[in-house]
Amino acid sequence: MRADIVLDASVAAKFYFLEDGSDRTRAMLTSGVVVAAPDLLFVEMASIAAKRVRRGLCSAELGRDAVNSVGDLVDEVFTLRSLATRAFLFARDNGFSAYDGAYLALAERLNAPVLTADERLIEGARALGAGNLVRTL
Repeated sequence: MRADIVLDASVAAKFYFLEDGSDRTRAMLTSGVVVAAPDLLFVEMASIAAKRVRRGLCSAELGRDAVNSVGDLVDEVFTLRSLATRAFLFARDNGFSAYDGAYLALAERLNAPVLTADERLIEGARALGAGNLVRTL
């Protein structure tokens, strides 16, 4: 399967929680685009949802539903084990977190950009000369 995009948690959250860019996210992710993600996405969504619930920004039910259904947005999931070495190199050599490095490693492997709302990731990839690996929402 050929992925069109690699989905990161900053954009997946916009699908479930009302944020700037939620309408664009929903339109894109329901348009038939083929989506890949590292399995890190599931834990990151759990973290985002838990923070939103604790801060009173959404109900516990909505948070749980987002965590339970984020996999429905993804057509193919890749293990962190398969991405760890390249994620390490991105983190070691370029100052990315290993977490962001995992998304970039998958984008590089699939030749499909990470769809992200993370400005630090976008700026870092562009500074590295790898702007083709990221796509802003």
